[in-house]
Amino acid sequence: MTRYCPKCGEPVPSNCLTCPKCYAKIPSEPAEPRKDAEGSQTGSKKYSIKLLLTILPGLFGFIGLGMIYENSDNMLGFKLLIVGLLLFTIGNALILTPGVFLTILGIGPMILYLLLFLYTILHAMFNVNLVFRRANQK
Repeated sequence: MTRYCPKCGEPVPSNCLTCPKCYAKIPSEPAEPRKDAEGSQTGSKKYSIKLLLTILPGLFGFIGLGMIYENSDNMLGFKLLIVGLLLFTIGNALILTPGVFLTILGIGPMILYLLLFLYTILHAMFNVNLVFRRANQK
């Protein structure tokens, strides 16, 4: 019998005590998958929309929107959005300022932004969690 996570709606193997996707505790009795307003399961939001919200706004400094679309309770998407906007703005301002020193100085924030952007793409495509795990999760 397949169980579903009460938080994200993903299917959970019968031997798991926590959800492999969102790490929420799974009750011992099986739960039905949650439905959203349109009747589809909340854990199966459209992959293409999530990918578009990750890549297109990311080209203009807005990273983390795909994570926010996937799970609005996840604060990582909001943190990445704020940090990404700051890095993108500071990096572009320094690179576009006349002077070799400021241009070179602006490369650092842009490299950090690029790394965060690549992380969000990997997360959207393969659900990769590289670094940003909570310390209290087992």
